[in-house]
Amino acid sequence: MREFSIGDWQLVRDGIHVVQLQPASVNAGLIIGHSGVMLVDTGSSPSQGRELAASAAEVAGRPVTHVVVTHAHFDHFYGLAGISGVESIGHENLLRHLDGTNDPDVDPEVIRRDLGFDPSELVGPTDPMGLIKAVDLGGRTVEIVHLGNGHSDSDLFVQVPDARVVFTGDMLETSSDPMVGPDSHVETWPKAIDGVMSNAKSDTLFIPGHGPVATLEEVTKQRADISMLWATAEDCVKKGLTIEDVVADLNGPREVEWPFAPQSVANALPWLYRALAAKGVTKSRLLPLL
Repeated sequence: MREFSIGDWQLVRDGIHVVQLQPASVNAGLIIGHSGVMLVDTGSSPSQGRELAASAAEVAGRPVTHVVVTHAHFDHFYGLAGISGVESIGHENLLRHLDGTNDPDVDPEVIRRDLGFDPSELVGPTDPMGLIKAVDLGGRTVEIVHLGNGHSDSDLFVQVPDARVVFTGDMLETSSDPMVGPDSHVETWPKAIDGVMSNAKSDTLFIPGHGPVATLEEVTKQRADISMLWATAEDCVKKGLTIEDVVADLNGPREVEWPFAPQSVANALPWLYRALAAKGVTKSRLLPLL
């Protein structure tokens, strides 16, 4: 059984807090308005979700009224099953992922063994959404947007315009390289980040799925790195390099430059190559010189 814990809430800006949850070092957020209280992400199990909602209510001084799930992976989503009596919001694709099989980190047996509950307990949001939704918390409007697939097929950004704060889920990570898995869409990931950056101010703060709060400059860099990851993998395929060739190079002469650490690239390669194959990208055929 994994060890579950909830850290201390940290004030980011007026009425906006963040807390780190274990076992996955995930950030959960709290947005407080005059009449409503919103929790952003829910932890890794129903019991952790219940504890998190109770902890958030203590900080806010009143119960949570709204919950947003930024995407379908266990550390952000599975706690929703423990939070009742609220309006819960998530992308409509969450409803397809209630068995945990979309998540690269867990499967139904791991849920039972390591997370301590049965997958049948998982629930979807009460208010599934497609593209955009606004929630009035009383003197504070929260904008929830899906700007395209990236880290997963269910990514949402949670924007608080008056405070210039954006919760990004795992579309941004600052504790390590962003994670690419079987449900990632690396080609469109940078475009989705572009969408949220276009509304940002120079002092906007971005709260990632994992790691410290980031600035616009840091988000810009990670967006460029993700774009480079896709372009470099595409170039490798066109050159006829196999995954084994690339891994050997990562651990050898490093003739190919990558934006992330060798292990992060190696973990991403199967999913990158699969996505490129689905697009019909193959080794380039060069005409012989006359």
